[in-house]
Amino acid sequence: MRSGGSSGGGSACSEDNEGCDSHTQKKSYHRHTPDQIQRLEGFYKQCAHPDEKQRRQLGIELGLEPRQIKFWFQNKRTQTKAQNERSDNNTLRAENDRIRSENIAIKEALKNVTCGSCGPCGGGPVTDEEKNQICEKLKQENIELQKEYNRVSSILAKFMGRPLSRPELNVRDVATSNEAIRNLNSKNLGLTDQMKANPELEKLLMAEIAASAMDELIKLLKVDQPLWIKSQTEEQYVLDYDCYYKIVSGTKESRYLNSRMESSKDAGVVAMDARLLVDLYLDPDKWVDLFPTVFSKARSISILKAGLLENRSDSLQLIHEQMHVLSPLMRQREFYVLRYCQQIETGTWVIMDVSYDFYGASRVFPTFCWKYPSGCMIEEMPNGLSRVTCVERVEIDDSILVHPIYEVFVKSTLAFGAKRWIATLQRTCERYSFLKEAGRLDDQLGIGRRGMIMLASKMIKSYCSTFKLFGKLDFHQRSELTNNKVQITVYKSTSPDQPAGIVILAASSFWVPTSPKRVFSFLNDHSTRAQWDILCNGGQVSEVLQIPTGHYPSNLISILQPQNPFEDLMIFQESAVDQLGSFIVYAPVETSSMLEVATGIGSPHVPILASGFSIIPDGSDWKAAPSTSSMRPRSGGSVITAAFQILGCSSLSSEDLSLTLISRTEAFVSRVVCVLKSAFNSPS
Repeated sequence: MRSGGSSGGGSACSEDNEGCDSHTQKKSYHRHTPDQIQRLEGFYKQCAHPDEKQRRQLGIELGLEPRQIKFWFQNKRTQTKAQNERSDNNTLRAENDRIRSENIAIKEALKNVTCGSCGPCGGGPVTDEEKNQICEKLKQENIELQKEYNRVSSILAKFMGRPLSRPELNVRDVATSNEAIRNLNSKNLGLTDQMKANPELEKLLMAEIAASAMDELIKLLKVDQPLWIKSQTEEQYVLDYDCYYKIVSGTKESRYLNSRMESSKDAGVVAMDARLLVDLYLDPDKWVDLFPTVFSKARSISILKAGLLENRSDSLQLIHEQMHVLSPLMRQREFYVLRYCQQIETGTWVIMDVSYDFYGASRVFPTFCWKYPSGCMIEEMPNGLSRVTCVERVEIDDSILVHPIYEVFVKSTLAFGAKRWIATLQRTCERYSFLKEAGRLDDQLGIGRRGMIMLASKMIKSYCSTFKLFGKLDFHQRSELTNNKVQITVYKSTSPDQPAGIVILAASSFWVPTSPKRVFSFLNDHSTRAQWDILCNGGQVSEVLQIPTGHYPSNLISILQPQNPFEDLMIFQESAVDQLGSFIVYAPVETSSMLEVATGIGSPHVPILASGFSIIPDGSDWKAAPSTSSMRPRSGGSVITAAFQILGCSSLSSEDLSLTLISRTEAFVSRVVCVLKSAFNSPS
């Protein structure tokens, strides 16, 4: 007797016709019990193709013959396949009906179309020639959509393990819109619901996008000329797009009506082990801690592939990140990117970022930038060094205006391009190396240095994070006292790293006709500090302690002692210089707390409010030194951002905040701006 069945029963012959009866007598059937079916269903979910040993074991457990087990699984697979095919066909038929309905609606609209700007009163009907032009344009768009549909269908077929059955679509019956054409990997809008319902399908699409983008990035990293040419105004490499479209990509695509492409490539040697750099790059939390001057935020949304444990190759994750320039006048750049890592040879990694239209619930955000395959190649070198080659390619919505004092700096790709990446990597990795060496000692001095390093890192991160607050909170005020635009924001501080209460944040960005090196030297000069720093109370300051953070003499963490302080305070400060600018960040700290941290007695978790200056070249006459050299004098002007934080009140209620204190803070920042402009003969 042969028996089998799906979830309810039934029978089937094996593939080799084993057990088939050649006689015409009535066949016998065996209906499985509910317990047997439940056990078989549970095993099927784990393994749809059990081997002979597994079938024998199931037969023993359920009191069935191995052949009965075999036939049940054959029937179940056949049933599942039929159900999937019906579901796919229903989905494709519904999509086809929707597209045909849209096409009919468009054809009806074309019969009586009028000018969209003038209306029926002034426009009149469209001529036959105009109709033909519109139809021809739609046909071209439909061809592109059909190609995209076929591409995604092949992905679905790969995912399902079989080709999809679907009704044929006539290209002439497919309609689209300009918006769909502009949005690159958003063209497959008909698949959105399927992808939401099937996360595995979206993961497959992400993997395909990442693999394709990685191939393109490797070409851009390994080839210099003729793909990359030197810019006419700066000593940096930019993409020759005519050559790019011939060699790499045959199509020109754009997301925005008014778009601007930014491309750059640079390379340099950094003081960090290649594998450690790869690990940091693939950890967004550590990455934003290490590079707070570049990133205001970075978080991993989904880890699609963890990668190999020994080398992190094939790691893939979806990341949300925000890049910024330290100024209240500069808008942040926000991306959802796929970050993909591959070890292309021993000791060499490529890490790629490419923008992705995220289908999650929180994916809707106002964006004006799109990242094409970008990233870096990290090559292992002797003595714990690495050579990093960086490529950045971004499309910008040029209708979003850039403030005039930053326009040249941004549009020359210095603000967000590869040269800034390399300069920041070199300075930050050198800082990491110096501070790691400084904290090696296990004695009290080593503990004190490690405490100062931790406190300095928190101070820098706190200072950089303040710029994302402008324009996002309830209380916002702008002042134009004596033409020195001061922006003020008041926020509630609840972080353990800051004093609790209402904090007044005031900042101003302005231009001076002086090189960044001269501006930095003036602000870092202890003898002239009293001209702008209210903490000095009109007197000079002396340096009590310093920890070098790099080869450049002014790259250091220091403790300053005012000669005539208002209160029993010391100034804790870190200053740094790289090719594309510099910063000085400081905070007042009670003398007793500061000495406890420095000597290793007390905790480094001291609540502080960071203030300081960021200095960058204006880009008007910028000439870069080689990536591996130290900063050299540059002509041209500078853009200075001064930002100060003051504790308005210890209460968390804004009602307790004095408006007089806000006005005084505004006047103080305005006075600092006047002092600096006067020092460098800048017009008011």
